Amino acid sequence: MARLSRREIVAALGSAPLLADGAVAKAAESDPVVVLCAHFGDLIRRQEWLMRRWGDHEAWLADNRNWFALSKADQKTVPEAALLQAIDEEYDRCVRAGARIVRRLRSVPATSAVSAAAKLSVVAEIVDPEDYPAAHRVLLAVISDLRAIRRDG
Repeated sequence: MARLSRREIVAALGSAPLLADGAVAKAAESDPVVVLCAHFGDLIRRQEWLMRRWGDHEAWLADNRNWFALSKADQKTVPEAALLQAIDEEYDRCVRAGARIVRRLRSVPATSAVSAAAKLSVVAEIVDPEDYPAAHRVLLAVISDLRAIRRDG
């Protein structure tokens, strides 16, 4: 039997309370779109955390290992630089997982205003407001409208 990685163990422990009361299974049965969108949100938050971690560690390397004065070849020899590579790899895994979720969302129909708003929230996360400011504002307005419809209905 294959051994679980540390990451898999931590992920399993983190989901245990949800699995214990069946919340994930109930949510997935009632609205898989909301579950997929929530997972996408988790990935975005993880990416943000990884970027902060990268910045903190790079700052430490700059302060303690003269990081920016080193050549690329010399940077690779610094033992503490391995953490940057690990962060990069995990970040890339999160990006790929998010792309898979977005592809999956195309084929899973929204069955309520809640799930439609959730799908649009994923799109709003992807669409850069600086590239498409007017479209992004309309997108946010539609999400707000759908949430209001849910409250009223």
